[in-house]
Amino acid sequence: MVIFLVAACGSAPAARATPTPSSLVNSVPGFGHLPAATSARLNSPLPIACTGNAGGTDPIAIVTIHGQDGLFLRDYADSANPVNICSIGAGVSVSEILDPHHLVITYGPRSAVVEVPSGRVFELGIPGELVAVAPDLSQVLWLSITDPPELHDSWDRGDVLIQRYMTIGGRCGDADIDSRLGAFSRSAKYGYSIWNAVPNMAYLNVVGHRAGVFSVKPPTGGWGQSGGPGMGLWSPIADTLYYAQQSNIWTWTHAAGAKQFKAGIDWIDPAMSADGKHIVYAVRLADGRSTVHLMDPVTGADQGQLGSGFRKRPFFLTTNLIWLKGDEQGCIGGDQTPYIYDLRDHTETSSRLDMVWATWPSTSALGG
Repeated sequence: MVIFLVAACGSAPAARATPTPSSLVNSVPGFGHLPAATSARLNSPLPIACTGNAGGTDPIAIVTIHGQDGLFLRDYADSANPVNICSIGAGVSVSEILDPHHLVITYGPRSAVVEVPSGRVFELGIPGELVAVAPDLSQVLWLSITDPPELHDSWDRGDVLIQRYMTIGGRCGDADIDSRLGAFSRSAKYGYSIWNAVPNMAYLNVVGHRAGVFSVKPPTGGWGQSGGPGMGLWSPIADTLYYAQQSNIWTWTHAAGAKQFKAGIDWIDPAMSADGKHIVYAVRLADGRSTVHLMDPVTGADQGQLGSGFRKRPFFLTTNLIWLKGDEQGCIGGDQTPYIYDLRDHTETSSRLDMVWATWPSTSALGG
């Protein structure tokens, strides 16, 4: 059994040990070419404790469990008997899972990569908002806090300005377009960022080899009611990016460029199974509620609606098990029960998981 409190230091201390300043974290090997923080800011133990170690290919998820405090790193190698291998306390949020042993976290205003179950923490040295970390730990995408904001690609020995956006004002969130800011493909060859702080002027940028390789920029006058690029989703088995644009679904690959994949769909929160055989996504109905559907990622064929009612926010926990949540009408009321849908027998049962935040090796526009 391995038990630790993650501290901002180069090795895993005993529980409640006095932490070593976090500047020492960034000198230990094993964190690739990530840009290091220049001073010790994460200087207290993080409330993360592990009692196990996931296998290198195990499906895992960051979840909230009904009646229990905090977050849990949950291993689904035995899908009938999933195991909580790490607990994550208050103040720590997990933005993505890079692999079963590396989580990207934020703690207050600080971003870091945490290695589990060893407990090592690497604080990222970025003067802005984190977009994504490459899974090979080679680089990070981040947004500056300048006005206008800028998209940067940084590593331990350099920085590249990818895109300068427009001056922004405040806006309210919109669940139909708000997703993760970006992600790298599983091969780490390419990364995308979607900027929609001004939705009518949304941008999509793709980087490769630490340089911009593709972009979608707003036309003169903006995107209009149909909307610009959003809800990006990498295939977990290929360097293929799916994204929404102008009420259609597009794909991008380095070889073929951008192509329209499926017309007439405004998808919300898409996710793809780890084997690359299914995409699941939500669509908004006229009454404001949403339903969840399955799609063939090769042909775009509709493979049916999932669940017996209104559903939202789908995640693949395994290649066969999909977490869904009942969709309320408006801000209150309606069915908000969490469910597990099994593709093998098309059954749906209630779930103890109040929320799923990120999964691996399946991919999602919300977390991965």
